[in-house]
Amino acid sequence: MVQLVLRLRVPPDRASDVVEALRAVMSAARWHPGWAHAQVDRDLDDPRTLHYREEWLTPEDTAREVGSDRFSRLLELMETAAEPPDLRFQFVSEVRGLDYVAEVRGEQNPSVS
Repeated sequence: MVQLVLRLRVPPDRASDVVEALRAVMSAARWHPGWAHAQVDRDLDDPRTLHYREEWLTPEDTAREVGSDRFSRLLELMETAAEPPDLRFQFVSEVRGLDYVAEVRGEQNPSVS
């Protein structure tokens, strides 16, 4: 899985417009192969700061999206920021659950209590 994480500070008078534009970009992503999740939120402490996140199943899905017209629209929105945006791609190579707990603790059947 790959997570695209964007922190964007926008001029106060543009925050609502940028949120709506991010929602349009997010909605378009839902129809692309490999899409897993997306969300946009305003920072509770600073409504000028927006948080946008997408999750893609594979690095190949992410690379395809970065080359897409839809991603170009996201880049255009980043250019409207009041400050340089913080964009990160987090590559998650493995996700484990209770099987990991059992392995580390040497237990056969871990339980949550």
